[in-house]
Amino acid sequence: MPKRWRDGKTQARKKPQEPDFAGVVRDLASDGRAVVTHPDGRAFLVAGAWLGERLRVRPLNTPGRMAQGTLVEVIEPSAVRVDPLCGYQGFGAGDCGGCGWGFVSYDAQCAAKVARIQQRVEQLGATDSVIQPFIPSDQSTGYRNRAQLKTDGQRLGYLAAGSHQLIDVEHCPVLTPANQSALARLRGQLPNQDWRPARRRDQWRTIDIDDQIEQPSLDQRLPFRQGNDVQNARMCAWLADQITALDANASVMELFAGSGNFTSILVNHFSRVLAVEGHTTAVEALTQLSERVTARAVDLFNEAAVIELARLCADIQVLVLDPPRDGLKIRAPFLEVMKQLETIVYISCDSATWARDCRDFITAGFELTTVQPIDLFPQTPHVEVLSVLKVKSHRR
Repeated sequence: MPKRWRDGKTQARKKPQEPDFAGVVRDLASDGRAVVTHPDGRAFLVAGAWLGERLRVRPLNTPGRMAQGTLVEVIEPSAVRVDPLCGYQGFGAGDCGGCGWGFVSYDAQCAAKVARIQQRVEQLGATDSVIQPFIPSDQSTGYRNRAQLKTDGQRLGYLAAGSHQLIDVEHCPVLTPANQSALARLRGQLPNQDWRPARRRDQWRTIDIDDQIEQPSLDQRLPFRQGNDVQNARMCAWLADQITALDANASVMELFAGSGNFTSILVNHFSRVLAVEGHTTAVEALTQLSERVTARAVDLFNEAAVIELARLCADIQVLVLDPPRDGLKIRAPFLEVMKQLETIVYISCDSATWARDCRDFITAGFELTTVQPIDLFPQTPHVEVLSVLKVKSHRR
């Protein structure tokens, strides 16, 4: 029975701390953490470890479907483990949580990303033949063209992994030189009373920097932009190549169009493009992009709005989408109404939601024909997936 305080209130009994255990990393989860098997068969998620490493792990009393642990000791390290380029990299309360794979070689990071995509494709019932050679980043550091910083007026930096702890950062190796200079200039303004949180319950304010925008943005997220310029150019070239064989007069709709990064490629081939985006500032930019573009502001996470959009655009033949990590959460209206749909070009920053959405597309009569993995964010577990699905002849 729970212990009772003298005033009659029940005191919750704490779950006893489990002892540490030794185990071997057998897999990597989609968020980059290691999967370690406990001697009793339970799987634990542990940050800071790599495939094949033997570890000492401390179980954490945290809720959730998957058990979690913290790394106590690397008993047998992997040959690909390296000293991080950044002194802030780590997984404790005082470490920056930005570069989760900064402790292994870049070649090993790329191999792990390829393996993840191969696993996703296999789960979708497609063969490895649809997967194109992985495109690594030319630069494993100094590539990031924008970043969101946190500040409390005294400190400026990023958050520790899995927490709200603000880590003061003087230098960030993944930033482009221009953004590194911006970080230095901002740090020169500390302490700054104007950056203190207005409400006591708030712990920080946000400052967004972008190497194409001179003034940082305080507490206002900038319109979306791909974070790696060189790799973004390769993505645009890939898209241009994929649409070359499609009918230039086909009706095209692009979802999550942003400010027109991929729209500018589409209008070079198609005679008309309907570009859909929820960010009003981005929609304004789309309207000025080309006379071939019709821009529409639609909340693609609102079911009623999506149903109405699908109804008005039932004749669409080519669908292009580049959603955030949540993916295309509302899919059914497009597949149920757009009976003329022949080609889906899906660009994704999250392989798990990409696979989820593709499974529905495949069930609706499409087949996965091309998958191009590309690395936009070295030192992290994120991998971009560029893909094409084609309708099967029996769909209608």
